[in-house]
Amino acid sequence: MNRPRRPALLLAPLLLAAVVPVRAATLSAMDDSLPPPLPNPSPITDHFAFDAGFFWGRVSTFGQINPGKGAPGTPLSGESDLGLTNQVYQPRFELMIRLEQRGRLRVDFLDVRRNGEVQLANSIQYGDQAFAAGQTLQSTIDWRQMDITYTYSFLRGERYELGAGLGVHLIEAQAIAQVPSTPQRVDYSQAGPFASAALDGTFLISSRWSLNARAQYLKLTVNSFTGLLEDYRADLQYRWRRNFAVGASYEHAEDEVVMRNHDPSGTVRLTFNGPQLFVRVSY
Repeated sequence: MNRPRRPALLLAPLLLAAVVPVRAATLSAMDDSLPPPLPNPSPITDHFAFDAGFFWGRVSTFGQINPGKGAPGTPLSGESDLGLTNQVYQPRFELMIRLEQRGRLRVDFLDVRRNGEVQLANSIQYGDQAFAAGQTLQSTIDWRQMDITYTYSFLRGERYELGAGLGVHLIEAQAIAQVPSTPQRVDYSQAGPFASAALDGTFLISSRWSLNARAQYLKLTVNSFTGLLEDYRADLQYRWRRNFAVGASYEHAEDEVVMRNHDPSGTVRLTFNGPQLFVRVSY
């Protein structure tokens, strides 16, 4: 004798047919609510970055400080004539903040302080002070600079970025020359802002390697003042982890100030060249 089917068994296929679409709809809604995947990490997608490195550079210094009256000052090489070191071995730091998608704000620092002592082979005129041959001359040249640069990326894709903008450079320089244990001493200092036009670009070689370069330049003459600033840098970065990269760079920079019809007047020029190794922390 056949037993009658139970009502539960008869309803099972209907319940399964109803549950499966609901389950599928629920999973689809969950997928839509998930955040989109993060973009591949690179200098193009970094919103904030901090670079810390060590600079193995060389510096060349030229100066001519003229007195208020009389013969012009003696042209001097800070390294050859004043005994200053031509080596600049020091840490370097830089911050980068991305403003929305295409703006980049970069802040970096340079602080070079050098002292020298030499017995003069020839007499020199250093501003209003004359130093005789045979005297022991102690000298100090300090150069401090903070750069704030904004660029807007008019070209930006998955593997490239190129921006242009403006840099503001806050510069403070001081030069001291003196003969120990005598009143013979000269101390000149100058501080002020300077501007430059800037280019900043990135190209992704692969998912982990990137080539980055930037340039800043401006030569400006206003009345009796002429200023020149140029700074070129290129680096190669390897993205070891999403928020951590290592890199090597090379930089060439030159700063020059010419003052005419002033007391004192003259020319000061500093040139920096050298490589740098750095680490980059970013997100």
